[in-house]
Amino acid sequence: MEPTNRIISKTPDPIFGWTNRVALFVILAAALVIKLVVFVQLRDHPLLQPDSGLDTTAYADLARRVVAGDWTLGPGLYFVSPFYIYFAAIVLKLSGSFTMLRLVQLTLGLGTVTCIYLMAREWFGETAARVAAVLAAFTGLFTFYEVLILQSSVDAFLTAAALWTLTVALRHERPRWFLLSGLIFGLQTLNRPNVLAAALGIAAVLLIVRNSRGSVWLTVGLALGIAPAAVRNAVVAHQFSLVSSHGGLNFFIGNNPQASGFYQLVAGVAPTIGGQEADTRRVAERAVGHSLTDAQVSDYFFDQAWQWIRRDPAQASWLFVKKIGYAFHAQHVPLPHSYPFYVATAAPALRFTPIGPWLLTPLGLVGLVAAAPRERRLAYVVWASFVPLYAAAVAVFFVADRYRLPLLPALCAGAGGGVAAGWRAIRARDAHFAPAGVAALILAVLANVPIAASDGRWVEGLRLAQRFAMQGRFADADAWAARLDAEGPPRPGAGSAGVGMQLLEQKDPGRALPYLRRAHDLDPADPTVEYALGRAQQKTGLAAEAVPHLRRGFDGGIDLPDGGLDYAVALDAIGAHEAAAAAAARIHPPDETDPEGWLRLGRVAMEAKAPPVAERFFRRAVELRPDAAARQQYGLCLLVERRFDEAARELAEAVRLDPANADSLSHLAYCELALNRAADARAHVRAALSLAPDDPFARQLAAALDGGR
Repeated sequence: MEPTNRIISKTPDPIFGWTNRVALFVILAAALVIKLVVFVQLRDHPLLQPDSGLDTTAYADLARRVVAGDWTLGPGLYFVSPFYIYFAAIVLKLSGSFTMLRLVQLTLGLGTVTCIYLMAREWFGETAARVAAVLAAFTGLFTFYEVLILQSSVDAFLTAAALWTLTVALRHERPRWFLLSGLIFGLQTLNRPNVLAAALGIAAVLLIVRNSRGSVWLTVGLALGIAPAAVRNAVVAHQFSLVSSHGGLNFFIGNNPQASGFYQLVAGVAPTIGGQEADTRRVAERAVGHSLTDAQVSDYFFDQAWQWIRRDPAQASWLFVKKIGYAFHAQHVPLPHSYPFYVATAAPALRFTPIGPWLLTPLGLVGLVAAAPRERRLAYVVWASFVPLYAAAVAVFFVADRYRLPLLPALCAGAGGGVAAGWRAIRARDAHFAPAGVAALILAVLANVPIAASDGRWVEGLRLAQRFAMQGRFADADAWAARLDAEGPPRPGAGSAGVGMQLLEQKDPGRALPYLRRAHDLDPADPTVEYALGRAQQKTGLAAEAVPHLRRGFDGGIDLPDGGLDYAVALDAIGAHEAAAAAAARIHPPDETDPEGWLRLGRVAMEAKAPPVAERFFRRAVELRPDAAARQQYGLCLLVERRFDEAARELAEAVRLDPANADSLSHLAYCELALNRAADARAHVRAALSLAPDDPFARQLAAALDGGR
């Protein structure tokens, strides 16, 4: 090792022969060029824009709220990690530009490389520092995430900064640097909550090696970093939570009988941040039978996971071991973005940044052990303990590229130490380092052996095709659908099916129809495609052709949009009213006790001009919540069916509950006119016009009544 007592030395490097600062400058310049090229290639990508959906849009919208003055983002707990919200908001406030936000993140990426260089130099020497910095500069995942509008964009920098300040504290016995390191770890906890367990673990290791002062300072800094979110949660949400409310869901995803170690869908919970915020509450409250706070919703999912762990500790333990392995594996695990997809299709510059876990895992793990410095061995153990501690903190939940990103700065430093030590051993013909080389080869094989996990390329391609459809770029959508059908789809025609279903959601069934026909031709046994094809036909006036497809999908045991309402509507359209009523009786909203779900089904049926189908849904909504709004909608449905007496009864109740609703008054007047109760009709028309003098329906009724005198 090449010991040093300073952060930057001017000792010439034995390999490169440059001064230290010049070498670092050259590495940073190369990194900056690569990062800027990738930025240019990805800045306009349809899936990476603030309005593109998923996590990006959630963070962009929350940052905009902060910029608009809603600093507390109440009333509940944060449902995402809060640090990046405020980081993005500050940059947006100062610049007004998401482009500037990305450029700031790229600048912090240079800070990541610098911190890795500095801590590697302290532990392993100058040669190791330069190798580590080069590895970091050419680690594609760093650059890719720095371009995204996502909290992962600053994870690597915060980790590297925390580990560097910890290095200074340990190497130079500077207690206040423990405080600074703890503070940065605390801020990163607000960005990546898994870090909390690793930081507390480091504090515990400091106690074990009898550095109680360092442990106390680190813990104080950690508490100070976390405090803003904890205080905000107590004051604004009136609930205790150190960070946010999504920990329970993530713990359940990683620990249940069907858990794979990676992200999986949870029944009833949409795979979006917004969906997780609303759906987790609905699922938990339906299970317990009463309302819950945000913290209690999270606790519900924690409890479900712990129940499984206690029931099957052997399976849970084995799953945890596998997740530890996955944390170091080379397989890319998207959440939500697929790094290999962008390398292959959108950012060719990333091909010049090939460094990743495939290399950093074997070199980094071996280097952390084999290149450990002889002096200050216990201090080094404290610093290096971050790697196993953070890997365990990830494995407690589930593994994804962005969750394990904080491992890479330490692995870059360790890899630099390993390469430098190996180079010295080769030059000195020292065979003592040979076992480390063998270990690196074994780890390289283990880290790169194929595992049963998707790198997300196909799914990301489908998202792009659907995004093109949303933007009206139909030629691009068609090209991508055909490409996806040809490039290893999960089912034949899945690309066309995905675009067709997106067009259905956009209420463009005419454009959806050819995609769905093509998907059905390629896979006629898929009930999901069958039902979607029937929906498109029904919505384009081909009800008779739609019914067979809808029936097979309806009976196929799959999750159906609106519970299968289109099938009942199509039957009603072809005159099969009894069959439509029987189908409608089998349709239920996700939460049968929620009147809004029944009202929504009724409204959809009315939009489809199927009031006999809608009537049952509105009736059930009124039974659950007999308020003015529900009674009004039920009454209007009955009116369309020309059941005037029943309609008048419901609308009269709506007026009684809400006398200021001119629409209810005018339609009640219409019912009374149809029932030959002209005096009552005139009274209600006058009341409606007094509330809304320009209401065209009320004025039309008034004219009819005046003409009938």
